[in-house]
Order: sequence, then C-alpha cells, then structure tokens
Amino acid sequence: MVYHFVLNPMSGKNLKKAQKSVKSMTDKIRAACQKRQLSYRIYYTTSVGDATEYVRSMVNSTQDRQRFICVGGDGTINEIVNSAPCAENVEFGVIPHGSGNDFVKNFTNTDLFSSIDAQIDGDTISLDLIKCNDVYSANMINIGFDCSVVKEAAKLKKMKLVTPGLSYIGGVVVALFKKYGTKMKLVFDDGEVVDSTLLLTAIGNGRYCGGGFDAVPEALLDDGLMDVAVIKKISRLTFISLVGSYKKGTYLSNEKAMKYIIYKRVPHFKMEFEEPIPICIDGEIKGARSIDFSVVRNGFNFVIPKGSQIKYSAHSAE
Repeated sequence: MVYHFVLNPMSGKNLKKAQKSVKSMTDKIRAACQKRQLSYRIYYTTSVGDATEYVRSMVNSTQDRQRFICVGGDGTINEIVNSAPCAENVEFGVIPHGSGNDFVKNFTNTDLFSSIDAQIDGDTISLDLIKCNDVYSANMINIGFDCSVVKEAAKLKKMKLVTPGLSYIGGVVVALFKKYGTKMKLVFDDGEVVDSTLLLTAIGNGRYCGGGFDAVPEALLDDGLMDVAVIKKISRLTFISLVGSYKKGTYLSNEKAMKYIIYKRVPHFKMEFEEPIPICIDGEIKGARSIDFSVVRNGFNFVIPKGSQIKYSAHSAE
C-alpha cells in the first residue's frame, strides 16, 4: 500500500507559522514512514481544489490500495471524498487543521488524529456519504440560518485576534440581526411535505457543525440514514432561549423546542427553493435551487487513528 500525505503550506493567517508547521510535520512523516519502510509520498497543495485533483490522479493511476492522509478541516475531508467516492481500494484520513474540525468529534481521543504514527497504524471503517445532487457530503449540510452564520464567520476569521470559536459565535450574532427565514419545500418519501418559511434545515451524516453544535444528536455515520432537523421560523427571543439546547443536542427532549422542530431519519428526500440559495456542505458554500438527497452506504473508507474509535455506530447500537 502507498501512503500519501497531502499538506497545505499556505494554510492559516500567519504564513511563516504555517510553513514552519508544515516543515515540522514533513520531518515527522519522513521519520515515521522510513522507520516502517513504507512506500509514501508527500504532496504540497498549491491552490483550492488541488488536493482533489491530486487524489483523483493517483486513484486513476493504479488499482493498488492507497491511503491518503490530508491536513485540514471539514472542507478538506469533503474535498478528498469527492475525489474518489465509493472507491474500494482507497482510504481517507485527516489530520485536523481547520477552524471547526467537527467531523472528528464523532470519534474518541481526537488528539490522536494529529499523531502521524497513530494515522499510519490506524484501521479503516466504512462510513456513509450523503449525495446532494452530484456532490457528496461526509458530515453535514446546513441550509438557512446556519449557512448564513458560516458566511459571516468566514468574514470574521480574516480579522486578527479572532479565534475560530469566536468567529462562529460572532457569525451567529451578526446573522441573528439580519433578515432571516428561508422559504423551503421538503418532500419526504413517506408523503410528508414541509412547505414553509423556515429558520434552518440541518442534514447530517455526522452529528456536529459550527465548531461543536450537536445539531442532529441521533445521527450515526454508518446506519444508511441521514438525520434531518427542520426548525421553523421563530422570533429572535425564542431563538436566544433555545439556542443552548440546540448547541448541546438536548432539544429532542425539550418540549418547548420540539414545538418548532421536525426531526426525521431517512435514506432519501428532496428540497426545492423559490430561487437559487446558498447551501453549506461540510463548511463549503455552494448554490442550488433544488436538491435530491440520498445516502450512499459505505461511501468511503475512513482511517481511525490507532487508539481512537467511533463514538456513535449503528453496529454498536445493535
């Protein structure tokens, strides 16, 4: 098996610090791989989308098994799984280096994701993907208010002294005082139709978004279902009173919250909008006027670092 390590030497606000970090990681990768006499490559990305092209070209060049360990956040995971979805001979792993790193929160001992040795010695598990038209999501799709928060947070991240956590909280505050509410139509296979102006819809394979919001608290990464949380448009005061429950993922047992929330677990459904609107897929903003959502069972092989394990699994729930 060939081990690929994909690094971004331009990530972060401080270029010199980022390059120093990449050099240190490069040294650790070489030492760990040479110690084990592994076949490996280190690739440095040069632009947005470069990781996808690199992975795709390597996958197309051979049928041999390959493991790609990429440094980045949820957007990086999205980028690499879209390069080769459903490829049986490909394994994907991530060393967290993003602003939210929500996907790895579905696993225990998340500090081990930063260990080169643990990544090399880790096992893989087959996880689902959510297919949104022709794009795949490993973690979560956010539409409406949550998507607006991501857009505002991205602006705040560019400011000095603003941490990723503060940028998301600031994004919530900014979005809250702007005009909000999005006309959405959700059509489920059981015949239920939700056609209304909504605050947000969160569609999750994983549970977390926004740096730790437990938005879909019953989601499992390997159950063949996606969890859909539909929140009706509510007043700002009601939002403020309930946002804590939404963040902690306790709203399903909160009678007041559930007056405004529809929660479903489904393998497929459709959404329509009056006009193209922004859609946040694993932290990356795209646009759509209609979306067909479906779950792809065993859509990718994910590397779990040695010493870590999945927290929420359909197999452990059986």
